[in-house]
Amino acid sequence: MDKIGIIVDNDDPKSLAMAMNLGHTALASETEVLVYFTFDGLTHLLEGEKDLSSIEALLDAGMPNPYDLLDGFVADGGDLTTTVACTTTLDMLQWEKEAIDDGVTTQFAGAATFLEAVEDADQVFSF
Repeated sequence: MDKIGIIVDNDDPKSLAMAMNLGHTALASETEVLVYFTFDGLTHLLEGEKDLSSIEALLDAGMPNPYDLLDGFVADGGDLTTTVACTTTLDMLQWEKEAIDDGVTTQFAGAATFLEAVEDADQVFSF
């Protein structure tokens, strides 16, 4: 596999954890990964403290913090990783780009740009 796309449209930290697990696994096999954060999923890219109360039991049982996984995915992935904040969602919610954490966001784009980028992807997953 050369490239996969992942769409994160859910604000549940478990969805982010699953997406990042898949992303890290793809990177381990040198697969390019494009992750598109849209609708409620865009909240994962917001600056500031994250509410992990819904997955507290999983974290206590040893599951890695999904936001640490996201940080590592971007930091370790280099040219193989792209994380995209949906500009249409930003506009719709009237959020400023400055509210988005540039440490984990590599690009701002709309759906058409993402679809063009994953046109040659082997698979596109959604969480």
